[in-house]
Amino acid sequence: MKIFVISMKSYKERREFQIRQAKNLKLDITFIDAIDGSGLSTKELQNAANQWTRPIASKDVGCFLSHRKAWEKVCKETNKCLILEDDVIISDKINNIINVVNNIKDSWNTIYDLEYAPGKHTLSKRSFYSDRDKLLNIREIFRNKSGSAAYILGPHSASRMLKELNDYKMLDAALWSRSWAQYMQVEPAPVIQMMHLGKETKQDENSIKSVRDVNFINKSWFSRKFKRLQISFYELPSFIKGLIKGNKRKLIFNKDELILNFDFLVDKNNQVN
Repeated sequence: MKIFVISMKSYKERREFQIRQAKNLKLDITFIDAIDGSGLSTKELQNAANQWTRPIASKDVGCFLSHRKAWEKVCKETNKCLILEDDVIISDKINNIINVVNNIKDSWNTIYDLEYAPGKHTLSKRSFYSDRDKLLNIREIFRNKSGSAAYILGPHSASRMLKELNDYKMLDAALWSRSWAQYMQVEPAPVIQMMHLGKETKQDENSIKSVRDVNFINKSWFSRKFKRLQISFYELPSFIKGLIKGNKRKLIFNKDELILNFDFLVDKNNQVN
């Protein structure tokens, strides 16, 4: 399975961390240069904001465009691919999970979420897949998903995403709300963003702070409300399905293991330096 890591060229510490992590886990990764939203013009950012319902920042637009670049790469493959963002910590179980997803009997529109995200999410009461010891479970996820730092999709799903998401959408909301997709959550979630563990690599001076800037908002109050109504109607079937077939709860993940993995890689780097 191809593994693409979306990363800004200027985020050198993050890239080095992901290289060390991939080597430790025996993963073969390919970096995709992320698009720096702060380099877009005010007109481009305002046009993007006019397509959405809430205020957005340049980093939101950069994130959306960067994942589109990743989908373009996936479209050229023949098998499923794993897409990661560059601020993730990964479980030692990742190779087994990749092997399971590679061989599982699913359909072209199945998208797997590997990420732990805070808050409650609506998951199916029944497992789509469970291993012999029931240590790994994959369940359909219906609602309340946020985060796009680690997911697996195939070339047909990636192509459909590209066709439907030409204009700007908040990535998390758009990625996890396609009516044609079947979304699956892997548990224990093997990937988490560093910030959710209170961890982070040191930041380059011209990286993170360059994208925390002014917000842009849809100039039309009517357009904002109309688009919000459209989204609500679009998501309604999944919401109803979740009420009938799902349980709303927090995701399962191994916090201690992921913290240990981060600390090990940081300590290893400090010893080398």
